[in-house]
Amino acid sequence: MGFDIYIQTPAGEPAEGDRNYFRFAYTAMPRTLDAMKNFGMLVELPIPSYPQLSAYGLAGVDLRPGTKYDESTTNRVAEFRTAYQAVKDASETVPTGIPRYKLAYNDGFLVTVAEITAALTTYDAHPGVAIAEMPVGDPVWGHWITFLRRAQAHGGLRTH
Repeated sequence: MGFDIYIQTPAGEPAEGDRNYFRFAYTAMPRTLDAMKNFGMLVELPIPSYPQLSAYGLAGVDLRPGTKYDESTTNRVAEFRTAYQAVKDASETVPTGIPRYKLAYNDGFLVTVAEITAALTTYDAHPGVAIAEMPVGDPVWGHWITFLRRAQAHGGLRTH
């Protein structure tokens, strides 16, 4: 169990190649989130609420793979899936960092380029940044920052 993080293309698809994938063990992510918090890279926002199936007149059985629907149910399923994805893709208009929940949970939330940019801008301005990536510390940290810079140059990232 852990966190599989994928860089997104500008079109919103997972980017191809090993350089576009990062993995944290379940026990390692809290340490990284603490470091990001200490550098001011994270913002504390509430986890957004997902839409309820009942609001669309649906139940769990309606989302089973291979289920055949009438046109009305097909439309409601599509509306629900669109609303569900919108929650995963939502971001602040002018972000000041990466919402902690987007990395702390492996629900596939989109960390946008703007959120990454805000986080890296804060990181780069921090007085301790000069020694943050030195080999005496956590060797994963430098790779993580490089990965964030790569995600910033593409379409963001998602944590699964």
